[in-house]
Amino acid sequence: MKKTMMVLVMVLLLVPAGLFAGIFDLSVGATAQYNGSVSVEGGFEWQDGMSDPENYAFGADMRMRVLFAEVGVAGLYSAITDGHKIEGIVTGGVSLDLLGLVRVGLGMGPRLSVQFDKDWGSATVFDGNGDPITEDTDFETAFMNAKMTYRATVDLKLGKLLFGINYTIDSDGFTFENGNYDKMLPNFENGGSVGASVLITLF
Repeated sequence: MKKTMMVLVMVLLLVPAGLFAGIFDLSVGATAQYNGSVSVEGGFEWQDGMSDPENYAFGADMRMRVLFAEVGVAGLYSAITDGHKIEGIVTGGVSLDLLGLVRVGLGMGPRLSVQFDKDWGSATVFDGNGDPITEDTDFETAFMNAKMTYRATVDLKLGKLLFGINYTIDSDGFTFENGNYDKMLPNFENGGSVGASVLITLF
């Protein structure tokens, strides 16, 4: 009897509360991401630079969810030595609510970045591999050859507000073009970027 009760409790803990939630929701908000590389292989360790706001990129975070499928868009601004940098990532993945208190998500997609000079004059667009995109670039080819990036999110749900952390890390070299699933795992050796977000669910 005790074993049966334990199994039932575990099932209740693991069944996403999203089963009983709305079919669609849209959340928007702000995000901040530490610019340094953070490895989580041996556990998270606080870095000295994390207490300095100048070491962070700031921007917007948007997530749209239909049942358990989620599309996320995050854009970040940071100042660089020669000017300004705006980086964006679009991911597709899954998002689950646990007990109506915690939302966890994992998505994968390409990254793009735009670098401007100090006067916001000239701009250079870079693909997920760090290669510049010009007017001669075949965008389909660039997308198919872009290294895929993972973004994991864990949020605490307080009414319509989401307070959470996120971790962004490149794959080991997987692209839609090469289809090499041996390189699909995150590249933990190089580390990733940790951030925090505050979002409000509009509907």
